[in-house]
Amino acid sequence: MTAGSKLLLSTHLVRPTSAFVEWLAWHRLIGAGCVNVLIDRRQATAHPLLTALAAAGMVRIVPVGVDPDMKEEPHNSALRVGAMEHDESGGYGLFLGPDEYFRIHCAAGDIAGLMRGAGGADVLSVPVCEAGTGGHERHAPGPVLHMARPVAAPAGALRSVVRLGLFGARTPEVPVGPVAGKAAVKWVDGSGAPLPAPQSRVAWARAGLGLDMARASVLRIAAPASDTYILRQHHLPKKQQPAPETVLARLADLAAITGPMHGIGARAPALDAAMAELMALPGVAEAQAALEADERETLARLLPEAAPAPVETAEEETETDGLDEDTPTATLPDWFAEIHTGGARQGFYTRLENHAVACIYRDPARLVVSFDNLSNVNDLSPGREPWAYKFLRDNGVSHLSVMARRKDWYRCPQLIAYLQKLAADGTFAAFDKVFFTGTSMGGFAALAFASLAPGATVISFNPQTTLDATLVPWEERFGMGRARDWSLPHSDCAYEIDDVDKAFVFYDPFFTPDRRHVDRLEGENVIRLKTWCSGHFAPPFLRRAGLLKPIMQHAIDGTLSAAVFYSLYRERRALPWYRKALQSNLQARGHDKLARIVSPAFRRLRREAAE
Repeated sequence: MTAGSKLLLSTHLVRPTSAFVEWLAWHRLIGAGCVNVLIDRRQATAHPLLTALAAAGMVRIVPVGVDPDMKEEPHNSALRVGAMEHDESGGYGLFLGPDEYFRIHCAAGDIAGLMRGAGGADVLSVPVCEAGTGGHERHAPGPVLHMARPVAAPAGALRSVVRLGLFGARTPEVPVGPVAGKAAVKWVDGSGAPLPAPQSRVAWARAGLGLDMARASVLRIAAPASDTYILRQHHLPKKQQPAPETVLARLADLAAITGPMHGIGARAPALDAAMAELMALPGVAEAQAALEADERETLARLLPEAAPAPVETAEEETETDGLDEDTPTATLPDWFAEIHTGGARQGFYTRLENHAVACIYRDPARLVVSFDNLSNVNDLSPGREPWAYKFLRDNGVSHLSVMARRKDWYRCPQLIAYLQKLAADGTFAAFDKVFFTGTSMGGFAALAFASLAPGATVISFNPQTTLDATLVPWEERFGMGRARDWSLPHSDCAYEIDDVDKAFVFYDPFFTPDRRHVDRLEGENVIRLKTWCSGHFAPPFLRRAGLLKPIMQHAIDGTLSAAVFYSLYRERRALPWYRKALQSNLQARGHDKLARIVSPAFRRLRREAAE
């Protein structure tokens, strides 16, 4: 490397992962000759892989005191790195997370060439693009760049290449503070275009700047696979490990990412060679193998069901012509058994990329179209049933179910086109009466697709009307849904229900987010049914009160009305859930005196009911 082209790369590690060798090799390819690894001083000598790489001069271990709040540690590490970069000269500095990969999209072979191509820029700030899990679930120790996964558009985070010696400090995103020995700094974005003063990430974000990436960007692979993400969170200090629901929410967001697939491209052979060079160093291969084995063992303890099944050897296999009558067959799920060759019903099953549609013809007069809710999405077992399957089977009505395998609010062009084709082909028009039903995400779909069957009845529990931020800027839930494409057809329920017969919408008026969605629905055909004190969980609430089936029965029989519903809903008073929620709502509104009399009133009602 010529004088002045040095690249000082720095990162902070809690502990190395089995992907670290690839991370190091990748960045050595683009010019990182000096690599600082900041790590808890109590753990500085605890990792054989780092020790072996340090002994070979591939990294420099920098022991540091770690902040008790791990969320602060990247910022603290960046501050330390800023001071280290200020003491250097003759090249550039770069701070990245251990799951972040700097990508050069132009002809420049390394970062020094990239900076020369940007007119000798002093600072180049490029956007961070998040990679989704891409359907990868099982952890595979080792390299991650070869695993194809979709990449989201940049959302505002930056990483910066900085001329050494200029700045005394930096954040993980940009250098900060006074500039040493230079009147003006040439600061450019990921396309090489100048970034104007004030040179602040916040100011650029407000102006919509800093997102260009024609020449370079950073790819963050937080979760090469779902199991990998769980493993990495487990390795955080005990007090910093996120709650399970937080992990699941993050995984759901990553799984919902769509965009262009990333690729290593022409650098793949060079990356393989660079990794082989590192693995040939004394002690590295042995340390890498031990690290991979430890990851497998840890994950097997955390997720026993994720352990790979034993592979049968050739000696264990038995020959068969495929016609052996004694060969056991898998049990078909009940819904599929109905339309299978040996079943008694006509129907069809269509597997789309992200959804499946099954239809069972039972009754030429009535068809119920159901949509899965969020909790169904994670069930990928063969025995998974469509929403409301048993109830509809027992009633003998025809059933078309839409089953989702991702939390996308049915914002999928392929699915939308498929449902539109069913409508155009007369599938819905063939029935005397069509019903659309679902809850939450499924409740949205029931309303959103009801226009495909004019005259239909909708039975929607806790729906969202849209997650388009321009229409409902107050909606802060469902991050994976808000990230979808809301320019697609059937994206705003408020414009999809003009031609329905009736839209029964169940919601808790005390639960503000749901109420605001329902307030967007207009028309005399909208029948708002208030499930007080149920929160966002009207179906479970009604089920516990023994009311869900009677209400659904009235709906598909054509006898449901507001009067019928509220007459039935009086039974909620016997439900402890209702008592607790009522007390909480009263207390939240400052009615402590009323809240105190709720429990005695409930006890009196139970005594009267028993007499």
